Amino acid sequence: LCNKATVTSSTIGTSCNTYLLVMWQRCSRVAARRLSSSSSQHQIKSKPIETISLPQLSSQDINSHEHQLAIADAIRPYHQSQTPLLLSNLNSKCDGIYFWRSIQYWQAAVPENTPVDVELGRSYNTGNRVSMKFGDYLDYLSKITEQEEKDTEQLDQQEEVAYLAQNELFAEVRNDIPTPHFCSDGSFNVGEGKLYHSMLWLGPRGTVSPLHYDPLDNLLMQIVGNKRVLLYPPDKGNGRDNNNSVSWHYAGLNGNQ
Repeated sequence: LCNKATVTSSTIGTSCNTYLLVMWQRCSRVAARRLSSSSSQHQIKSKPIETISLPQLSSQDINSHEHQLAIADAIRPYHQSQTPLLLSNLNSKCDGIYFWRSIQYWQAAVPENTPVDVELGRSYNTGNRVSMKFGDYLDYLSKITEQEEKDTEQLDQQEEVAYLAQNELFAEVRNDIPTPHFCSDGSFNVGEGKLYHSMLWLGPRGTVSPLHYDPLDNLLMQIVGNKRVLLYPPDKGNGRDNNNSVSWHYAGLNGNQ
C-alpha cells in the first residue's frame, strides 16, 4: 500500500491488487550497497513501518472466516489512510513457504513448456524482454544457484541477469498461497474487493525493480529469500528530479498495470 517504491532483491513473491505479487529471490549484497549509497546521497530519512503480527495458523485454519476477518480488520485503517503496513505470519504455514524454495518442486508442478516472459538485465525496465519456456528458465536458475554457492562476489558483478518478472501466477501453484479474502470480497470493506491480477516475480539475487508508482493497491508477499523495499510518501516530489527529468516510472500507462 504505497505510492512509490524501489525494490532490490532476489525473490519468489506475489502481489494482491487488488493485485497480488509473489516473490522468490536472494538479496544481492552489491545491489544493496549501491541502493544504500544512492539513498544516502539523497538524504533519505528512514522511518520504521508499523508491523502487526498475526497468529501462526495451520493451512486448514488460514481460510477460516475468523482469521480472514482479523486480516481485514488489521489492514483496513492503513488502506483508508494509504500508509504502508507489514503483516507478519500472514501465510507462514502455507504450502508455498515449504515447497517454493525447491526448484525441483517448480519443475514437477508447472509444465516445462509453459511460456513465460523474462527480462534480461538487472532492472526489469532497462533490459530486453524475451519469451521462453518455463523449464528452460528453471535450468538457468539452477545454474545460477550453483554459481552462487561457489563465487557470490563474481555473480553480483554480472550485468546479464534473467528475471522472470510480472508474469501471471501459474494456476498449478495458485492454491499454494492463500489470497486474503478481502482482495476479492467487498464485504470485508477494504477497498472495492476486486482482485485484478496475481503476479509472480521469480529470479536470482541482484535483481532490482525501478522506482515506480502503481495505479492499484498492492499486497506484496515475500515467499522465499529477502527483499529490500524503499517507500516514499506521495508528497515527496512529483516524479521529476531537479533537471525536470522523470525520476520514477508510472506503471499504469496505456493499460500496463
